[in-house]
Amino acid sequence: MSAPIPVRTMATLATICLAILSPGSAYCRQPASPPTANYSVPVLMYHRISTLTAKEKTSAITVDLTVPPQQFELQIQALQQAGYTFLKASEVADAVAAGKPLPTKAVSITMDDGYADNYEVAFPILRKYHVPATIFVITSAVGSVGHVTWANLREMQQAGVEAQSHSVTHPDLPSLTGKRLDSELRNSRKSLEQQLKIPISTLAYPAGRYSDEVVEHTKTAGYTAAWKKNGGPVKPGDNLFLLPRVRVAGTELIEAFKRSVGIKSVKKKLSR
Repeated sequence: MSAPIPVRTMATLATICLAILSPGSAYCRQPASPPTANYSVPVLMYHRISTLTAKEKTSAITVDLTVPPQQFELQIQALQQAGYTFLKASEVADAVAAGKPLPTKAVSITMDDGYADNYEVAFPILRKYHVPATIFVITSAVGSVGHVTWANLREMQQAGVEAQSHSVTHPDLPSLTGKRLDSELRNSRKSLEQQLKIPISTLAYPAGRYSDEVVEHTKTAGYTAAWKKNGGPVKPGDNLFLLPRVRVAGTELIEAFKRSVGIKSVKKKLSR
């Protein structure tokens, strides 16, 4: 059995908004469920949030990586209606590291690569529902065609959408060694910190690929946690450098999405 949570801690988490303040703006989240030391938090992994063009629909990979905007909004609505508290990925990692409780029903939205539609399409939906989130950014792609700009990231940061590292060029990290591996890890973190003026603490391994050497270099590069793909929800005691995520596919319908995050559908009884 997990240790009981002090009444004062429960009261604090249950009644005080988690405020993230930045120059000229703030947002506030009211925890929707009581805290627990035995949490199970699905950290959802997205890539693109966009309406596919006719050409894009012919690519199975693009279809798989792209969640339609209407579907994304339905997913956010379903999570809110089910009473989930939205957390940033860094907040989940920090709780695991410190052994702190999290809301009984918590979830985290993450988006990989930093596509332009993360700002143009996903961000307005997140802001509409006051949902914090995390973008794992390929720093060499920032400002290029089809990707977010530094100005986009700063604006999103003001509204509670944090940026974290996804390497410099999105290489296969296990195939790299020595200086090249260190460069990918250190320079991405350095660029983000210089541009956004915030500490960068977590990394999402490109394509979820890692090795023992990659993990060790990630630690020495100054990260305090790293994310792989798959593996289910985050739980207390998870390896901080192999934190799991739940991938959301572009073809995933709302009922399948609910099952993947643990939302139980309520069946209505037919009247006789």
